[in-house]
Amino acid sequence: MPADDLLFSSSFLGLGEAPYEGIVAAIARWYYRRFIVTQQFRAAYVIVAEQAGIRFWRGVRLAVIGRMAVKKDMRKGRLKRATTNTRQIGLALDAVAAYGRGIIRGVMSYTHTKSRWIVSAEPKWSFSDPTDIESWDVDGLIVQTFSREFEKRVIKLGLPAINVSNFCEGEMHLPSVLPDDDAVAVMAADYLISLGFRQLAYCWGGSTQYGRLRAEGFRRRAAESHVQVHECNAAKTRLDNWIPGLPKPIGVLGCNDDWAHRILNAARQQSIKVPDEMAVLGVDNDELFNALVTPSLSSVALPTEQIGHEAASQLDRLMNGEKLEPRVTLLPPVRIVPRASTDVLSIEDEDIVLAVRFIREHASEPLQVDDVLDHVPLSRRSLERRFHLLVRHSITDEIRQAHVNRAKDLLVNTDLAMSQVATASGFTTATRLGIVFHKEVGQSPTEFRRRTRVMRHSNA
Repeated sequence: MPADDLLFSSSFLGLGEAPYEGIVAAIARWYYRRFIVTQQFRAAYVIVAEQAGIRFWRGVRLAVIGRMAVKKDMRKGRLKRATTNTRQIGLALDAVAAYGRGIIRGVMSYTHTKSRWIVSAEPKWSFSDPTDIESWDVDGLIVQTFSREFEKRVIKLGLPAINVSNFCEGEMHLPSVLPDDDAVAVMAADYLISLGFRQLAYCWGGSTQYGRLRAEGFRRRAAESHVQVHECNAAKTRLDNWIPGLPKPIGVLGCNDDWAHRILNAARQQSIKVPDEMAVLGVDNDELFNALVTPSLSSVALPTEQIGHEAASQLDRLMNGEKLEPRVTLLPPVRIVPRASTDVLSIEDEDIVLAVRFIREHASEPLQVDDVLDHVPLSRRSLERRFHLLVRHSITDEIRQAHVNRAKDLLVNTDLAMSQVATASGFTTATRLGIVFHKEVGQSPTEFRRRTRVMRHSNA
């Protein structure tokens, strides 16, 4: 069948009446190759079959081009992308908060490996849903679902889509890449307990799944250390009524940085000293706003760039017709980023405070228990007994954790070789660093650096 036998109308393509012999010839070649359609399409005006050629009838807007479907109201954009093998990706993400911005950076890093990806961003200003997502001319979506109604609209489109939000209560109906909220809570509780607090508090808005999961994990971890947790569900209790009644000193976790900032403001209004009377910790590590406030806010850093990168990778697989297992991917938090709001040791024993500060201030040096004894006027037996009673773990555990935290900081913020990281964080060799780091963190130093610094080299 010669190419000129194809009944082809350039006006159908939205290109006017000018001759497009090159396009016609390309379509003819594709017709003879008889593409195998590997992905099902849920769209109007689409031919789906195991083997589908490309046919154009004058006045009939109907086609299949490889893996792309041409819908009546989007035929021009999708047909053009099909001829160049490009894909347009729509992002419906919150561009205000650090979480959404980090995910966008992760998606960007993935697109650098996909030269034919075109990203079309439609920033969501805080918790809002796009009103016109049905009109987007895209081949796949990465979204934050802040409501089940919006989730249903995304599913109804029939496009490959990945969700990166754990906002809505209940079962996820889209493939999702999310932070491990239980692990976030455990990391936060361990950190506040390590500062000597025997009273903890948690504050959240009362209506989000991530907030509930963090509350449950925080309470459980505190209970394991026999520490009491005071909870504020802001949907039921006013923050300015709750803060004054808390026992002091106390360590408080806001379910995210936004709530932690509200806690700081309420404490200031009530003349409560932060961090001496109340240490405050957030989640998300919004570097701009957390450094701006006084005192600066400590926070749990989430793997947002890794979430964005992984979401883009999974979307790519979906668009290639793969099935995703598991449907929900959970990624652990990165680390605690300490700032002034938690710069305190809530320990009444001055000798133990001296020991803890010595260990943390000398985390870049090889340390043994004997080194600590040289700076504390106590016998080894007395120091170890009192240390364990007040800090809830051994001196050796404290030294190891200080070294690992120092290594984390160097892995995230420097380009030092692994041997240099080991030396600068108190380990004798890179091998020893790898063994201890994997035991404490659950992954090697190299894996940790790669997942927490997705964008570093792509932005260079």
